[in-house]
Amino acid sequence: MTAEIKVPAYDILYLNDIIDVHSLLFSEFAKMGKYDIFSVIDTYMRYSEIRKKMDVGNWSALNKGCKQLLNSTPFEMCADNSRNISLDDIVLTWMATVYVKLQWQYGISSSLISKKLPSEELYRTYNPLHETSYENACEKLYKKYLEGDTNCG
Repeated sequence: MTAEIKVPAYDILYLNDIIDVHSLLFSEFAKMGKYDIFSVIDTYMRYSEIRKKMDVGNWSALNKGCKQLLNSTPFEMCADNSRNISLDDIVLTWMATVYVKLQWQYGISSSLISKKLPSEELYRTYNPLHETSYENACEKLYKKYLEGDTNCG
């Protein structure tokens, strides 16, 4: 039995571009080095005004570039990188893709997804989930962390 798929948050034509821009964004977050990468990703997912607008299919937000998304992140809320965490681009791309696909496919707000499945926990699921399809990984993560929390709040 598969997880319930809701009406996607926006047209599928935007999906690959949104995945690409978030992969670049997560990579830019990692290059900064000043902040804990998990803190930055969670802060962006929970508090970026542009991300919130993407969640509801706002066409203007869906057409923003990496620098605009980067500038929408309230870095003053982020923890410093005292743990010296560094993730490679392969893992960051996987995480960005999973977050975008979860939000798009199930219509759950990015903020709620990040609260129920924080980036550090998503990172822990990379092995073995990266060996399966994104659809399968998203379904498993949805069932474990998000099922029942389908409101966009």
